[in-house]
Amino acid sequence: MSLIDTKFTTTERTALLSEVKHYLPAFLSSASTEQEDPVGDASELLNLSKSDLDRVIAVHIALSEPVQLFLGELQRGLRNPATSSIRTQEVSQLVRGAVDWGATIRHRARTGVGGCQYVVRPAERIFDVPENRALIWAIDRLRSLLQQALPSPEETHGSSGWAEKITSGQESLWLARRHQWTRAVPPQRPDATAWNRLMATRRKLYAVDLVAVLNLFRQYIDEPTANDVVELIESRYFEPSRDWQLFEVVVALRLEAAFRKVLGRRRKTRLLVGGARAPFARFELDNGCELRLWYQSWPRGDWPSAHRNVRSRFEIQGGDPRPDLVIEYLDRKLGATDFVLIELKASRDPTYLSQGIFQILGYLKDRSTMFFKKPYGWLVAPTSGAFLRLDQSDDEVWVVSADDVAAAAVERLHAWMA
Repeated sequence: MSLIDTKFTTTERTALLSEVKHYLPAFLSSASTEQEDPVGDASELLNLSKSDLDRVIAVHIALSEPVQLFLGELQRGLRNPATSSIRTQEVSQLVRGAVDWGATIRHRARTGVGGCQYVVRPAERIFDVPENRALIWAIDRLRSLLQQALPSPEETHGSSGWAEKITSGQESLWLARRHQWTRAVPPQRPDATAWNRLMATRRKLYAVDLVAVLNLFRQYIDEPTANDVVELIESRYFEPSRDWQLFEVVVALRLEAAFRKVLGRRRKTRLLVGGARAPFARFELDNGCELRLWYQSWPRGDWPSAHRNVRSRFEIQGGDPRPDLVIEYLDRKLGATDFVLIELKASRDPTYLSQGIFQILGYLKDRSTMFFKKPYGWLVAPTSGAFLRLDQSDDEVWVVSADDVAAAAVERLHAWMA
C-alpha cells in the first residue's frame, strides 16, 4: 500500500476526481452478467469491508445538508407536532368543550335530572398518526447512523468540526426521544398513506425536512444508483490526506476501463463482501481464458511464499504484505496462470520511487514461482522527469507512468492471448 508522500496540487486533484466521476459510474453499472450492486462493487474496488463502507455512508448522511436542516428544525417542530383528535361523550356538571345539546336533552329525559348536567365532547389529542410514526422511525434510524458515524479519538483531533456536528446531532435526537408523546408513538417505515399525509401537511418539519431525510435514506441506503455512490465516494471518501488513495483508485479504474473497451463488461458473479477477498473486476475472454484485477490483495491460490515460511518457522504472528494491484491471466486450457504485479506511488520524488522498486523486488523474491513473462513487476507513478519513459523490456521490473499504464496492460493482454 502506498504511503502518503507529496500532496497533489488542486489542479491535479480536480483532474483525478473528474476521472473518478467519469469511470466509476460505468464500473458500477449493471452492464454485466450479475445483478447490479453498486455499493458491493465499490466495496470490492476500494478493498473496503461492508462495515467500513457503511460507515462512509453513515458519515456522509450525518453531515449532509438535509440532515443538518432536519436537526435544526427538530426541537421547534416537536412542540407543534401533527395530531389527530377524537371527541368522546362525557356527562358533566361543568361545561368543558362543545355541548352536544341533542345528547344532553336525551340524557336529561332518560335520567330525569334537571338542568345541572350536560353532555360534552371535549377534544382529545392523538399523537399516534402516520406522520409521527414516520418521524419516529426516521429519528431512530438517524440515531443508529450517527452512532455508526461517531469518530474515534484520533479522528476527532483535527476533524474541522465534523465530529462535533455528529455528537451534537446525537444529543438532539436523544432529546427528541425524551418527549413524552414521542415515547408513546411506535416507529414505522412510511407507507403510501404516510407519504401522502407528509406531502399534504403544512408543517415544515414533516413536509420539507423529514421528506428530505427519507429521500436521503432511499438514495444512499435503500435504492442507491451508481451515480449516487460515485457522488458519495467523491464527497466523503477521498479526504485531503488520501491523495494516495485517489491515485490508486484512478489507476485501477483506468485499467478496468481499458480492458472493458477491449473485452466488454462480462463479469462473473462476485463473492459476497465479508467473505474471501475477490477481484474487483473479471472478464471472460472469447478463447475461454479469464482476466482478473485484484486491488490490495494477493490472488487466491496456494503460492509458495518465502516470507510466510520464515515467519511460520519462527512462529512470528502477522499477515502477508500485499501489493497494490495484480493483473491475473488464467488460461484454463493449459491450466496455467500468469500475473503482473503493480506497485503504485503517488510521488515524483526519486527516493520514494526507489523505495517502490525495492518493494517490487521483495514481492517477486517472496513469490518467485508466480511470474513467467517479464517484466514481472511494474512501478506506476505520475508522469515526471524522475524516471525515463521506456518500452517494456526483458527486465524483471519496469517503471511506467500512470498515463501509459492502461495501454501497456492491454498490450500485455494481447501478448498473453497470442
